[in-house]
Amino acid sequence: MFKFLFKPSINNSDNFRKFSTFFKLLSNSQICVEQLKNGVTVVTEEQCSPLTCLSLIIETGPRFENSCNNGVSNFIEHIALSKNDVQESCYNNCIKINAVTTREYQRFSAVCTDIHVSESVEILTKFVTNLEWNDDDMELQKNKIYLEAIDCDNNPKSLVFDYLHQTAFQGTPLGQSVMGPTTNIAKFDKSLICNFMKENYQPHRIILVSSGGESHCSIVDRANSTLGYIMPNECKTFNAGPQRYTGSEVIYRDDSMPFAHVALAVEVPGYNSPEYLPLYVASCLTGSWDRTQGGTNRHGSPLARAASTSKLCEYFKSFYIPYRDVGLWGVYFIGNAKYLDEMVSSIQDQWMHMCITTQYTDIEKAVNMVKLKLAKRVDGVINSCYNIGLQVLYTSERKSLPDPYNEVSKIKEDTIKDVCFKYIYDKCPVVAAVGPTETLPHYNRIRSGMYWVRL
Repeated sequence: MFKFLFKPSINNSDNFRKFSTFFKLLSNSQICVEQLKNGVTVVTEEQCSPLTCLSLIIETGPRFENSCNNGVSNFIEHIALSKNDVQESCYNNCIKINAVTTREYQRFSAVCTDIHVSESVEILTKFVTNLEWNDDDMELQKNKIYLEAIDCDNNPKSLVFDYLHQTAFQGTPLGQSVMGPTTNIAKFDKSLICNFMKENYQPHRIILVSSGGESHCSIVDRANSTLGYIMPNECKTFNAGPQRYTGSEVIYRDDSMPFAHVALAVEVPGYNSPEYLPLYVASCLTGSWDRTQGGTNRHGSPLARAASTSKLCEYFKSFYIPYRDVGLWGVYFIGNAKYLDEMVSSIQDQWMHMCITTQYTDIEKAVNMVKLKLAKRVDGVINSCYNIGLQVLYTSERKSLPDPYNEVSKIKEDTIKDVCFKYIYDKCPVVAAVGPTETLPHYNRIRSGMYWVRL
């Protein structure tokens, strides 16, 4: 297990030497990829660690659902984790199970010691091959999801990003929420779930990833004896679902809330694009800030200096949400109702400066921040397992850390200017807001702030 405990800087020879050693260790880790006869992909990474992390990744989620069954992937996740035999087996073998469902994939993970890898593979396989339930189990999980839906509605940030996807990808599956509407959840039955799993939980859309001390041959043998018996459905063609971006806004005004939660974003390429890393650097260039950092004019980005000195908001953070072929890039902030207009204007000024007047010193800070975030993605067997699965899912390969590190090092100010001008300048944004939004500018005014009229 590797620990990243230093700041990568060429000005400090000791830190740079440690960073180089960290790269060499990662480069020596063995990555093996093998496909079973039925199409299941098995990826392993051997590391010197007392723990092994196993992830079963299925390409499913709201993007592969329709308006009638939206939420079924999330419901399957709840059903899978609720089985008593699974919980008992995890308890007896000291296995930690985790699951997450996103708009494009579902991941079941197990963390265990090396001696319990076989049991972990069997548990993960049950989630997609031998999922049994009765009506009482389904009703219990429906009630739990109803409570989660209430919690989600009471979480302004979660609500804002759901609205952001709904308005940005309106009329497409990518605009649907992971949880789905309660009207759909109430209609879920065994027949609907079985048909969905038969169509979408296909071998060619399943990836088993292992990171830890277990050998590749051992993992493949266990996968063959469990996942290898899944029969592919030859009649079903793979469809990733359409994506269509629409510049628009959705506002939910609630003056009883103390602060407004607002997200502004533009359409950008997804994970597979060669411009993914430049956009990631551009996102770090905007950075983040919150009130606890103080109100001085010595913060890194112009937006942070404006927010701190003029008290425009309580918190802001840039984000880049990449999917397979599309993404959302923007800023989320929490602000006082009095200063929403000024905060939106400051965000757009920051974006325009990035398109036209980006400096080398700014890029250097953002590049170092991206390097740190990339290193954290492979820190330990758990993070490394998740990272391998995501890369194989989207690109069918896994790049070691030195590869993106070298690509990020080549990014200069002209690269950022070009990518920002291409995807931000004079483009239609999407806006989502919840709370006291009376002073939030009208969409037409926000749209007019996406360019400068210069004489």
